Amino acid sequence: MEWLSRTLSQEPTLLALSITVIVTVFIFSARKAHLNHLAKMKKINDSFNVK
Repeated sequence: MEWLSRTLSQEPTLLALSITVIVTVFIFSARKAHLNHLAKMKKINDSFNVK
């Protein structure tokens, strides 16, 4: 736990920036996966609704 206390006391800005970058990457990845899922579901739905 000493490394954690040293990291928090020395560079809180760097820690906050790192967490922000990780969360941002996760959000963009989740959004892309969601949009891909919606596109696949639309394709499947369109294949059943032949007019």
